[in-house]
Amino acid sequence: MGTTDVNRADVAAVRHILTSPAIEARTAPYINGDGFDWDGLLAETESMSGGEGVLVRVAHDLWEANRSVGVWELPRRLGPRHFGRVIEALWICRGDPVPDAA
Repeated sequence: MGTTDVNRADVAAVRHILTSPAIEARTAPYINGDGFDWDGLLAETESMSGGEGVLVRVAHDLWEANRSVGVWELPRRLGPRHFGRVIEALWICRGDPVPDAA
């Protein structure tokens, strides 16, 4: 079975988060094509900052829909750059273009 448009949007959204400049060097070894080594990524969060770990957990939640991230964490634990990256990923996941910043 091929990757559907919905799956492509999911992959693109998760990749967008995991390739955030702040964590890209640490997450790159766990990204393989359209797949992700979630065991490795989640283990890597143990030595990341709180905000960096939230980014990985948001990506995991988008992929697995396991409710591992509380919405409250986004504005309280993410700085402006990471928060914006997550919002962009949500647009991507929907299949919508990312709106221009105001």
